Amino acid sequence: YYGSSITQGGCASRPGITYQAYISRRFDCDYINLGFSGSCKAEYEMCEYIACLPMSLLVLDYDHNAPSVEHLEKTHYAFYETVRRKNPDLPIIMMSAPISTLDEYNPIIPMMKKRRMIIMESYIRAVRSGDENVYFVDGETLFAGDLRDSCTVDGTHPNDLGFASMAKALGDLLETILLQI
Repeated sequence: YYGSSITQGGCASRPGITYQAYISRRFDCDYINLGFSGSCKAEYEMCEYIACLPMSLLVLDYDHNAPSVEHLEKTHYAFYETVRRKNPDLPIIMMSAPISTLDEYNPIIPMMKKRRMIIMESYIRAVRSGDENVYFVDGETLFAGDLRDSCTVDGTHPNDLGFASMAKALGDLLETILLQI
């Protein structure tokens, strides 16, 4: 998992409550958490490092830390390509940031939707290039249901309920992927 403070688990009440920990228990597997609060920006060196790690799957979840929409646009597909070149059969999940409100009057929503589109465009581009082992998880679906607005501590960082919701959504996709392997 490569991502922001959300990936790091910054607001979980304890380490076993992060979405990765839930998934690890569900599938009885280990994981590497490369979540960097405020510092996960798809730097070239980090892309190269991650591409060389022994892994069974990669989740890209760093859009919150991209300093701008333009930076995300410049780095997202390039990150995917770097990993894909060295790992042609690796399942790669591109995940957009969880969105705790769909209130169109919230000033952050237009920027989040732009970031989501960049990630979705990376996914579509990868699929169009023939990649059958790339997946997209829509952040708008991670906190689905009546409790959507109760899933974060601050509108961004998941609390325990938010991590459980993320683990369910991502874990269900992982189960599908694992059944194909």
